Amino acid sequence: MEKKDGEAMEARLAEMGKRIDALKERLGTVTGEVKAELERRIDAIYADQEEQRQRLHQLKDQGLEQWDAIKDQAGKAWNGLEKSLQDLAARLKK
Repeated sequence: MEKKDGEAMEARLAEMGKRIDALKERLGTVTGEVKAELERRIDAIYADQEEQRQRLHQLKDQGLEQWDAIKDQAGKAWNGLEKSLQDLAARLKK
């Protein structure tokens, strides 16, 4: 993995973390079972984000060869995390 790729992914993880935190703050206006469901979804997104962070650190340690082998799979995982964030943000707008 090239240094610039790793730095870009770290920045993306940090930005996602801020977005997750902002969504969690907005839960203060939600109550009941809906709040519990949204909290579970946020916890799942945090777990996904942490999994991506761990994968990134593994890739940094293993180098470019490993990155090339799993680049597509990693992209799908990142896109899934992004979609989860977007879905949750849309749910909180309702």
